[in-house]
Amino acid sequence: MKRWTAIWSSFPAAHKKRCYQGLAGYGLLVLMTSTWISVRAHDTVKNWQSRIPSATAEVKNVYLTPQIADTTPKDKDAANHTSAPEYSPAANPASNPVVSPSAAPPVFDDGKIYVSIIISGLGMSSLATQRSVDDLPSQVALAFSPYADDIHTWIKKALSEHHETLVLLPMEPAAYLQNDPGPRALSSLLSDEDNNENLKWMLAQGEGSVGVMNLMGTRFLTDQKKLTSTFTTLRKNDSIFIETPGIERSAAADVAAKLGLPYMEANLQIDASTSDKDIRAQLDALEQDARKHGYAIGIAQPYPLTLNIIKSWAEGLKDRGIILAPLRTVWKNKPHYEDTSAPSQSQLQQPQLKQP
Repeated sequence: MKRWTAIWSSFPAAHKKRCYQGLAGYGLLVLMTSTWISVRAHDTVKNWQSRIPSATAEVKNVYLTPQIADTTPKDKDAANHTSAPEYSPAANPASNPVVSPSAAPPVFDDGKIYVSIIISGLGMSSLATQRSVDDLPSQVALAFSPYADDIHTWIKKALSEHHETLVLLPMEPAAYLQNDPGPRALSSLLSDEDNNENLKWMLAQGEGSVGVMNLMGTRFLTDQKKLTSTFTTLRKNDSIFIETPGIERSAAADVAAKLGLPYMEANLQIDASTSDKDIRAQLDALEQDARKHGYAIGIAQPYPLTLNIIKSWAEGLKDRGIILAPLRTVWKNKPHYEDTSAPSQSQLQQPQLKQP
C-alpha cells in the first residue's frame, strides 16, 4: 500500500486532476444511465417483446406411455393439431369404369385371371414419381405417401393419366423405436378420436384415391379394437383397404369382413430383392398365384430397374392369358369374403382370410 501511495504522490498535479475528473464523469454517466433505465425500462422491454414473433400450441393429450417420435418435418400442421379438411372422394377418370368399392363383392367369379400391380412410396422422389406416372401402364395403381410435398398435384397428374391412386396409411409397427412411421401414424397408444383425426387428415391428402394401403403396422394391425374404429371410418369414406403381405396375426381381414369394408391382401413384394433375376422370379410367382386363385396383387417400389422390368413384363402379359387390371376391376369381378353357408367351387379357390 505504501508503494502505491508513493507512486501516486509522484504524479504531477495536473495528471491527478484529470484522473479525478474522469472518475467523476464516469460516476455521473452511471447515475444518468441508472435513472433512465428505472424510468424507461418497462416501456422498452414491452416494445421489444411486441416485435418478437410468438406462437401458441394446444396440448391435447398427455400420455404416460412412449409416443411415436415426430421425425418427419413435412407434416407442417402436426405440431399444433390443425384439423384436417373432411375427405371427399373425387370422381374416377372417365376411361375407367366407375365402380363403388363399398358395393358388396360378387358371389360369382367371372372366370378371368387378373393381376394388379401397386407402386408404393411415391411422392417423395419427383423423378421416380414422374416416371411411374408417365411410363407405366394406366392399369398400374400408384400409392402415395401422405407426407409427400405437392401430393395433391401428383395425384391429379396420376388421375389425368388414368391411374388408380392410393394413399399410404402409416401405422404403428411392433418396433416403432427402430422404425418410425411419422407424426400422423395410427397408433394403439392413441385414442380413437386422435386416430380418426389423423386418418381423416391422411385421407384428405389422398383426395381422389380409390383407397388406402398400410405403411408398416405390424402392431396396429393386430389391435382388433383400434382397427374396428379405423375401418368404420374407411367404410364411411368408400375406401378399399389393401394390406401388405406378411403381417403376422393381423386382424384386418376379419374386421373388414365384419364391417363390410372392401379389403384385399397383396400377395408379395415384387422387389424385396432388387436383382433383375429375383424381380422376374417374383413376377412369375405372382402369375402363378393369379392362375391358382383367379387374381393376385403385387407391390413394388419405384426403383429404376423395377419400373423397367414391370413395363416390359406387362407388354406380354395378355399373350399369357392374364389381364393387368385396376384394383376396382378385381374387386368387382371376384369374390373376396368367405361364404360359410354354401361356398361355391370358385369361392373355394379364392385366397382364404387370415385369422387374427
